[in-house]
Amino acid sequence: MSMNIKSKVQKRLHFHPSKKAMNSESPVYTGTHADVNTTIDVITYDEHSCSAKTYSLAEFQAWQPLDIFNYWVDITGINDDATIKAICEKYKIHLLYQEDILNIYQRPKLDEEFDYLYCSFKELRWIDSTYSIEEEQYSVVLMENTVLTFQETPGDAFDQIREKLKTNNSYYRGKGVDYLFYRFLDVTIDNYFEILEKLGQRLEFIEDAVTLRVRNEHQIDIQDSKKDIMQIRKNVYPVREIISKILTTENQYITEKTKKYFKDIYDHILQVIETTDNYREINVSLKDIYLNAQSHEMNKVMKVLTIISTFFIPLTFIVGVYGMNFKYMPELEMRYGYYAIWVIMFLIVIFLSFWFRRKGWF
Repeated sequence: MSMNIKSKVQKRLHFHPSKKAMNSESPVYTGTHADVNTTIDVITYDEHSCSAKTYSLAEFQAWQPLDIFNYWVDITGINDDATIKAICEKYKIHLLYQEDILNIYQRPKLDEEFDYLYCSFKELRWIDSTYSIEEEQYSVVLMENTVLTFQETPGDAFDQIREKLKTNNSYYRGKGVDYLFYRFLDVTIDNYFEILEKLGQRLEFIEDAVTLRVRNEHQIDIQDSKKDIMQIRKNVYPVREIISKILTTENQYITEKTKKYFKDIYDHILQVIETTDNYREINVSLKDIYLNAQSHEMNKVMKVLTIISTFFIPLTFIVGVYGMNFKYMPELEMRYGYYAIWVIMFLIVIFLSFWFRRKGWF
């Protein structure tokens, strides 16, 4: 097995460090992006203003927020365990949640504490070059007037939120940080729709290709699509549980005005789940189509071979009869016996050809 294949298998199976190394005393990063520099970006805003600043760890530890503003603290690059721990300790985030932030292989979830809400979910990205899905875990800590986001690598789907905050007279500024939390989930789920659209196009292409002519690589494409569908299902269903928990649980960090927006997300996530289930059924149908087409191709091959064998049965019989080593066989003394046998065999082939064609066998 090549190293490239090994890496793909490990990614599919989510191989990660042993749980023994991930205890609450010393949480460690479990991802693969160890070369990303950790950055701390803080967006400060209220109804009338918005400013953004990048802090070093020392500056951030010395920085004291004011209660009159809302803050979005965006941490990119969680491979530096010490930095993440220092940031979490500034906001008194429990060691168990520090472990959850650094462990990128966990199931999306929502936990409520007295001082904050902790939520983790996955962003999915479609890679056109490999026709595959990559995922990245986001961790969100929601407090009274502050929301913290943790992500592995630079670049996310939240640029439109940043632009809205920086726009004058934006209604984002008049909302609390719970609205930002809603927008994080909303943008992520909208991206799920784009992934499903790409996956749907791929399934249509596979169906057309299998219908036109079955090839061995189609089985690999169908299996890869199945894995992509299962990857989406694995990340989407827990998000439904998160939204349901937000809507049914009373807490001080998400207001009733913001909950109506989460109801809209819940409708969207149901659409994603229904579409994913439909694609799962389509993928099963594609596998059946592939197997049926493969059987049909094999039957055609067997049909041709059977017809060829049928041609040779009477010819083999004739040759076998005159290949017997009896001394007294009348036809052996015929002057033109050899040519007569060839004529007879040729006529048999012509007769069988017309008969098979009349039967519609070829």
